[in-house]
Amino acid sequence: MSEEASAIDVYYDMDIAQICQHFNKSRNTVDKAIAKLVKDNPDKDWKYKNPITRRITIKAEGVERLSTYFRKEKHEVSTVEMELRFENEKLKAIIEEKEKAQAQIEQLYQEKLKLEIEKSRQTFLLETQTKDEKISELESENQKLKEVEELYNKNIEEIENYKKKEEEYNSKSFFYRLTHKF
Repeated sequence: MSEEASAIDVYYDMDIAQICQHFNKSRNTVDKAIAKLVKDNPDKDWKYKNPITRRITIKAEGVERLSTYFRKEKHEVSTVEMELRFENEKLKAIIEEKEKAQAQIEQLYQEKLKLEIEKSRQTFLLETQTKDEKISELESENQKLKEVEELYNKNIEEIENYKKKEEEYNSKSFFYRLTHKF
């Protein structure tokens, strides 16, 4: 972003006497400086002079340029330039704070997203583990039922064998049974 594009549109409505007093320069010097400023920067529209009131409205960037022009030899900073620098620093600080806050919000969002993903993953793993446990439990119960069924089938076979033997025994004659007992 260039200096001119980021310039703040602050206007100072000053007559020539106030400009002279502000920069502590003579009227002739200020007139020449403003004329040079307008001549060197015709497309900037930094200056407007009302012929009726004899007041000059000058843009902040123009005042800054005038102060630069006036202090070339003295290397001093005008109060207007100091105010502009102070305002510029405040705006930069505000922008920095905004960018930091935005970065923190982005970081918090990423952390929250990671936590949500981890929570979903843990929930999925827990559900999977629970399902696996249920499946193994069902398989275990199924195995027990098969064993019980096998025992039941054996018992049925034994009962049938016993019934057959009993029928055979009952079908024998009375004397055979009597002798068989002894």
